[in-house]
Amino acid sequence: MKRLLSRENVVRALLLVALGGTLWKGFLKTPEGATLVRPQSFYNGLVNDGENTAIMKERHRDVLEATDKAVRVRLEELRAGAYKPAPGSVVSEQSLTRAVRKDQATRERAVDDEVRAFEKLERARRLEAAGWRMGLGCAPAGEAKP
Repeated sequence: MKRLLSRENVVRALLLVALGGTLWKGFLKTPEGATLVRPQSFYNGLVNDGENTAIMKERHRDVLEATDKAVRVRLEELRAGAYKPAPGSVVSEQSLTRAVRKDQATRERAVDDEVRAFEKLERARRLEAAGWRMGLGCAPAGEAKP
């Protein structure tokens, strides 16, 4: 007859406990589990993520604007004769003009990204205000969930 508390059985029990803990932690990472078990933590994370994204996009736009201003100033200096690139330099009126066009396009995309980030934040706040919970089952056919 085997001993009930053998080393092998203890290891098996510990592995089962670790597996159970892993499954539980994984379940809490899903929207279904997080909104069901810890809704406030879920919404805090959602809103915090939205705020961080919005701040990052705002800062990115600011950096792009500063870069664009610096390139435009350099182009004006070049055209006015106040700046002369070193011989063999890759900087030219054409390269600066291309850089201004590229900066303009990048800034426009950054503004769109910033708008989307604020929309994401507002969606997260609306879900929190509505007390939205994701169900564990499938939605009936034709019924959309937020």
